Amino acid sequence: MRPMRRLLLSALALFCLGVLVLGIILTEGHLQIRGISPALPSEAALRTAVASGEGPRHLYSINTASQAVTPSQSMTFPAFVLEWPGGRRFIIDAGMEPEAAVEFGKPIEWLTGADPVRPHGSVGEQMGAESQTVAGAGFTHLHSDHTGGLRSLCPLRDGQLAIFQVPLQADEQNHTTDPGLTLLLDADCVRFERLAGGPIYPIPGFPGLVAVAAGGHTPGSTVFVAQVGDRLWIFSGDITNSRSELELDRAKSFFYSLLIVPEDPERLKILRAWLRELDRAPDATVVVSHDLEALNLQGEDPAIPGWR
Repeated sequence: MRPMRRLLLSALALFCLGVLVLGIILTEGHLQIRGISPALPSEAALRTAVASGEGPRHLYSINTASQAVTPSQSMTFPAFVLEWPGGRRFIIDAGMEPEAAVEFGKPIEWLTGADPVRPHGSVGEQMGAESQTVAGAGFTHLHSDHTGGLRSLCPLRDGQLAIFQVPLQADEQNHTTDPGLTLLLDADCVRFERLAGGPIYPIPGFPGLVAVAAGGHTPGSTVFVAQVGDRLWIFSGDITNSRSELELDRAKSFFYSLLIVPEDPERLKILRAWLRELDRAPDATVVVSHDLEALNLQGEDPAIPGWR
């Protein structure tokens, strides 16, 4: 009986130690994210910033995977491709590679009863030889479901691919963004470029596209804004997980923001209001990455056409 008691006590001690370590990590994450609240520019300032130079003429979506979380709601894991005259392209987020997408979806299956992830092919697989035309990339944040697909572009290109980051994304990470950053560091065709400016960060070489440091979801969360033709596109990443959360000013679940990703609910509320105001303009659209129905990727006349 005594050895069994020792075993139980050892197991209990390890469990308590694990809870303590997790608590320390989460506390650090919550303190960090609550200290990040960069200024947000006005709509007028954004429109002025994206009006300079010859901006992108086309916008495409590349859906790398999807997962039905309820009978009426699916999540997407997309990349967005902006194309300038002459064929130069910039990619916002990169989704995931197929095997990683399947693994990423398993905890969501277990916790929520969602369907398994359906991979659709990495950005490199879907772009093929045209991967060579991607001259720059940016990420709404550094979670692995947004960064993991970038390395699929490397075997199909000769030169390096510049990853542009606002200072907060370059400098501030936490335990949820470290794995996604590692995937970028391990890619053999990338180099990092730190953006200058603020609160609007122009992206050198890509007129009509700017970045805004946001925070709220992760320390380096970034909103990208592009003028494509006569429409203003705002790429909000995971500030909300659905269009309805944005439109109805609905917060994410307490459990998610407390334990899964250490978020700042008050900052997210401010960001939802800012994005909602931008979205009210008849010529502006806020793009929520994970909302398949709102993106209308499978419709007959999608707002953002799929990769040709």
